Amino acid sequence: MANISKLHRDDLLDKISQIRKFIEKSSRDENSANLLRYLNEIAKDVKGKKYGLVFEEHREAIDEELESHIPVLVEEEKLFVDNGGEQNFLIEGDNLAALKLLEKTHKGKIDVIYIDPPYNTGKTFIYNDHIIGDDDAFKHSKYASFISERISIAKKLLSPNGIMFISVDDKEQSTMRLVCDEIFSESHFLTTIGWEKRTKCQNTKTAKKMLQPKVEYILVYKNTSKRIEFNCHVIGQKDYPEKDEAGIYRIEEIGQMGKSGVRGRASMIFPILGISPNEGNQWKLGKDTILELIERKDIFKKNGKVYRKVRPGDESFDSIKPFWSLFFAEQFGTAESAKRELDAILNKKDHGFETVKPTQMIEELIFQASNDNSTILDFFVGSGTTAQSVLEANVDYGGKRKFIVCTNNENNICRDITYQRLKTVITGKRKDKSKYSDGLPGSLKYFRIDYVPISEKVYYEYADELLLHIRELVELENGINLNNNTEIAIILTDEEMAEFVKNKKKNLDIKKVYYGHNVLLSGAQAEFMKERNIKLNVIPDYYYQELEK
Repeated sequence: MANISKLHRDDLLDKISQIRKFIEKSSRDENSANLLRYLNEIAKDVKGKKYGLVFEEHREAIDEELESHIPVLVEEEKLFVDNGGEQNFLIEGDNLAALKLLEKTHKGKIDVIYIDPPYNTGKTFIYNDHIIGDDDAFKHSKYASFISERISIAKKLLSPNGIMFISVDDKEQSTMRLVCDEIFSESHFLTTIGWEKRTKCQNTKTAKKMLQPKVEYILVYKNTSKRIEFNCHVIGQKDYPEKDEAGIYRIEEIGQMGKSGVRGRASMIFPILGISPNEGNQWKLGKDTILELIERKDIFKKNGKVYRKVRPGDESFDSIKPFWSLFFAEQFGTAESAKRELDAILNKKDHGFETVKPTQMIEELIFQASNDNSTILDFFVGSGTTAQSVLEANVDYGGKRKFIVCTNNENNICRDITYQRLKTVITGKRKDKSKYSDGLPGSLKYFRIDYVPISEKVYYEYADELLLHIRELVELENGINLNNNTEIAIILTDEEMAEFVKNKKKNLDIKKVYYGHNVLLSGAQAEFMKERNIKLNVIPDYYYQELEK
């Protein structure tokens, strides 16, 4: 059958083309130029997208800010939390500015992104400092514009096999799906996970008689056309507490069994490392298996008994538990249980968060989609559930996962809630000095976004100011702490390099140096670095390309 819409559209474009040719032949004055411009705009609209999400692109205040300012990071050194483990980062500020900075340090390097953006309920979505109500004619359009700009950058940050999880409710599920299909492509959509948000009805009698929303959703997108395999849980899997150069293992005695019956075989009776089975018994393992263990050096004797090293690849397990796209409250918690957890961490109930995501659920997402050294990003972190879940996953499943999380400081949320929560779960002590737990391994840097004005200035007028903030980007990209670090140094100018080499005794323990891309090492300086076996890392010029203008 013919595509009627396409035929009509082609007919309109043909008529526009004929009018354009007539005007071009008739006159060359200002009016004809305007008419041609109008025709081009009409033709553009006719050719526009005919399927998918179409929305008005709205400009935010932050868009205006970023046109005349460059975002930079400023560390709040007094808020540093040190409990060993990996170096993590909390960024206070507008998440669009944070994403712009992460484009410089983490493009293609984030393995897992989880976000829980504000829901467009008519009460909670704030756009340009105004709550978008149900009476706003551009309610959905503004939401689509807001979220699309951020997810477009987030996709660039994902590693080739990266996964993005997005929490959403009924209000904007369809909008979010179309936005993400546009950005990732529909073929990269994996599934929608349903989460049993609540188990209890609302209190009033009237509410109990209404249809009760019980489920929220998590959209899952991959960043590759290849097949993605999740970690999954193995039922019946053993613990492997020991480790050597060949990997992890557990120790198991090579047992014996009676040789009577159908399993009795003379070939199972032989010495292992000089030890024979007891009279009337046979080994449970055959000779070929024992010879293989000897060759692997995975067998030894102790106190007259024979033992083997059992590695994960040596045994099969009962079954693999699939990564189901339905999260039940009983196993993964509810918004109510998550709120109680936050109450306990902060030791107060007036923190302003009524709907909180449970750590059990977010930890499950992180475990399934990450590896032991993954970097996890959340740029709508809110109360800090994602960050805590990363720390919990390292303890529960092993590994050295790291997080970068961002939130604004509206009503002091970042400092009073997010930071205090993370400090408490890391150190185990609340702000009021009371004990919450034994703590979790991990360190935390607190960065605040600031802005350097650049409008109507030439680059050298703000270049020095930008250089003052390169240290924070080096720390962010490499997951390190340069403050009072006796093993790592940062050098930004030729003068600083000369001073570094001059102070030989002061820099005895330095093992790595990050230096500016425009710092030129002399032959003597290069030889000094070589003699000290100092590893050199050039600070990339893409941190502040504005300096190259």
